[in-house]
Amino acid sequence: MAHGEKINKRKENKRKHIVDIFRHHPTLSKAEAKRYSGYSMDTIMTSFKILKNTGIIVPTEGKQKEKGRKALFFTLNHEKQVYLGITFNQKAVYTSIVSFSNKVLATAKVSIASSISKEEFTRVVLQQIDEVLSKNPVFLTNLVAVGCTVPGDIDTKNGILRSYTLMPQLKDFNFNELLTNKFPNTRIFFDHNISSMVAYILSTSDIVQRYDRIMVVSARAASAVGLIYKGAIVNSRGEIGHIKVCNDNQQCICGRNGCLDCYFSYEAFVKLLQQHNAIDEQECYDNIIAKLNQHYTNRTKDIFENLDIALKFFSEALLDVINVFSPDYILLTGDLFEIYNDPVAQIDIHIKDLFHDTGYISMYKRALMEFQSIKTEAIAHGVCLSLIKQDWGYTV
Repeated sequence: MAHGEKINKRKENKRKHIVDIFRHHPTLSKAEAKRYSGYSMDTIMTSFKILKNTGIIVPTEGKQKEKGRKALFFTLNHEKQVYLGITFNQKAVYTSIVSFSNKVLATAKVSIASSISKEEFTRVVLQQIDEVLSKNPVFLTNLVAVGCTVPGDIDTKNGILRSYTLMPQLKDFNFNELLTNKFPNTRIFFDHNISSMVAYILSTSDIVQRYDRIMVVSARAASAVGLIYKGAIVNSRGEIGHIKVCNDNQQCICGRNGCLDCYFSYEAFVKLLQQHNAIDEQECYDNIIAKLNQHYTNRTKDIFENLDIALKFFSEALLDVINVFSPDYILLTGDLFEIYNDPVAQIDIHIKDLFHDTGYISMYKRALMEFQSIKTEAIAHGVCLSLIKQDWGYTV
């Protein structure tokens, strides 16, 4: 028999489970909650009382049965606990307000120049936070935590951006100092943007129910890989870009030669366009991606060949990772893949050319690979979902 703290934790776990049932069934009676949860009516009655008294659930209208006693219906009070998510890239700063119910309550976006100074970047981030919080006065009052998720090499413990290749002037930017001064009494959480993207995928897709071993490959500035096993993030940020794919003398920032990043990365593609005078000096990221796609689609001499070689190098690195981790499902996402129109089909061509299947190694053949366009706005949502899971996660 459970006593004291243990029994209180069990009761709390059941309440969190009931809250999650509300996420999938927004309007519930006690009888319906009993049916979906499998708990006794006594447990349901006690849980509903506590959730109502704390303002987590509120009465609402529901569909009554034609016969029998009328039921009382409840729904989640979405504004009772909210989370603020912040992210950025070389194009814009993005913020989201997400309810503990997982509902997005507000978003904001402001464009920035990739050359923005640290001082101006600080001003823009603070202004953006104020803008999204001002959309409803209760947001600031009911703010539980702030999640900051950023690209590049981030020290997630101390909130320091060590480097971001697309915005080198932000080296050593102190997000912890910025956000602690803004929210002195609020929990602050730091993460890498691929981790938050994986969290977003876990919460918004059914692939976790269909596959045990999932590999997420993101390619925006460069390529990184996240691993999921049975719904849990095993590794949120693997550096696939530093797998050696060529024996030439191109120097990588990691200190080795011939790494994938030297050929398949935004920086490498910009250099390719510069070599062929196919880029304006102040060209923005979106225009460059569009130009690369146009050159690939039109099979522009020399540029097409180099883009195809870069994808071949990526395919070789991907095959190595697949053979090591043996995923059931591979999700590709990111702007660099969009250059290739149908990246899955093109990667498949390259892998079949590289890998003459003898029948002994079947990891690639068994894995389903798909491409999905996930925009940066979803990453600000994803870091909130990570925080919500910390606070509202439960054991079935």
